[in-house]
Amino acid sequence: MIELTATIRDAVLARRPVDARERESIARFIELFDGLERPFDEHAHKVHVTSSAIVVSDDRRRVLLHKHKRLGMWLQPGGHIEAGETPWDAAVRETIEETGLPAVLAGADLLHVDVHSGGRGHVHLDLRYLVESPLVAPTPPEGESQEVRWFAWHLAIDTADAGLEGVLRSLQPGPAKVRQARHTDATECAQVYLRSRAFALPTVPLVHEPREVRRWMADEVVGRADMWVAEVDGTVVGLMVLDHGRGGAGWIEHLYLDPAWVGRRLGDRFMDLAKERLADGIELWSFQANEAASRFYERHGFIADERTDGAGNEERSPDVRYRWQP
Repeated sequence: MIELTATIRDAVLARRPVDARERESIARFIELFDGLERPFDEHAHKVHVTSSAIVVSDDRRRVLLHKHKRLGMWLQPGGHIEAGETPWDAAVRETIEETGLPAVLAGADLLHVDVHSGGRGHVHLDLRYLVESPLVAPTPPEGESQEVRWFAWHLAIDTADAGLEGVLRSLQPGPAKVRQARHTDATECAQVYLRSRAFALPTVPLVHEPREVRRWMADEVVGRADMWVAEVDGTVVGLMVLDHGRGGAGWIEHLYLDPAWVGRRLGDRFMDLAKERLADGIELWSFQANEAASRFYERHGFIADERTDGAGNEERSPDVRYRWQP
């Protein structure tokens, strides 16, 4: 048990979070986990470790969700860990018990961490693992949810609980295609904007409610600017808005990547496109708190021309104006 506890703790700390929610979950997991004498025993404390499975078809083209009978949400299979069982083995057992599928473990590496309410005052420290099954019809036994379904990835991302969205986005197969934005992209672009802001700028306030962001994206951005998106089989994972200006440098007004796609060179592809379309020069504003963005722009040849105390932006957060010239 001591060895398993150390293994799990190390695996959680080694996670590169896929979004702001997982980052917060990792910190909370360690804080709560370290205070538990028997972390895997559901009867020992209301706070305990659980295990669940991200179930994919053996061709990786579909992902399985079931509708939780009590919560009414589309979730991944999972539950409590039995005595003497590892979390990854529990993920497979729960999948078989809840769906009737011939599931197998696709890898013992920890895939995702989420801390959430388990009902009745319980807190679940949920560890998630990749599980694979042939693409056959689920046969859930009596007593389990009968609403079990294979989803195309983009539909699973749209349908799943918010605590599951990030890991599904990170696992979605296929390359990102960069194309011009369409009116139908507005809702997904707003989601990428909100997820990116929450991850990259946790200390900079979001001064507009999510519904206002969605309205702004639909009414004032998409279809009214030189806007480009990156799409993976129906899911928008990045966006860029350009302003060509008049008689001088153009501007990158917005450049946002879904946090699950940071580090996959998608930003480089957007930047190459911006330099192609704004060949006479580019300017942009970035928050000083976004140190990763500063490193990115400087790596692409941008120079900081001006730094302010933030009095000129809605967030009242210090920013920096960058300039690139060919």
